[in-house]
Amino acid sequence: MPATLVVRPIVRSFNSRQWRVAAIHVRRGGHAVVWEHRTRAHLLVPCPLPDDPRDLAYHAILDLGKERYQISTRGVTKGLAITLVPRECNEMVRDRIQRDRIHRGATRQMTLDCRSCGACCYSNRVVLEDADVERFRAAGRAHFSRMPYARRSRGKLVLRLAPDRGCLHLGADNHCGIYAIRPEMCRVFPVGSECCLSARAEEFDVYDGSRPPP
Repeated sequence: MPATLVVRPIVRSFNSRQWRVAAIHVRRGGHAVVWEHRTRAHLLVPCPLPDDPRDLAYHAILDLGKERYQISTRGVTKGLAITLVPRECNEMVRDRIQRDRIHRGATRQMTLDCRSCGACCYSNRVVLEDADVERFRAAGRAHFSRMPYARRSRGKLVLRLAPDRGCLHLGADNHCGIYAIRPEMCRVFPVGSECCLSARAEEFDVYDGSRPPP
């Protein structure tokens, strides 16, 4: 994938008396974390588009380990999506708020070059669906869905990783060795999403903003 211009949301923190301000931030393209109290928060984002692999609102919800959300039908948040932040994710969203404090506005433009990065190809669990297995077979690479390239994990067929936790198909030049027939999960990985940014931070210590406190 060539360098891509991404407009990503800026994550801001609000208290329970600031729903109106939070909604304004979200309508301008940002994401808001609204705290009822120190350990209970809601994520407020634009209405997700689950069928659009580039929709960062939907992936922000998925990155919390959730798929369900509600679309507000009244008040200042009408038309926006709300979901409860799992308690185990509280520190994670606090880190994102801290990261984005140095950025102004509700959104930020970034240019990301996946070919010079490859962070998402490390420590990732890529599940192979039936369509992926068939794609390998049709390309004469059916062995990519078997050992040593793939294995069963928690009832799913997944790509195996190298000892350095990188994908076995990732070359030394950061190019994917099976790009033309890569699995669907790799095809729809959302560039500029929270999972993209966290992979860059965790694998390469690259932060788009301030670092989380030690």
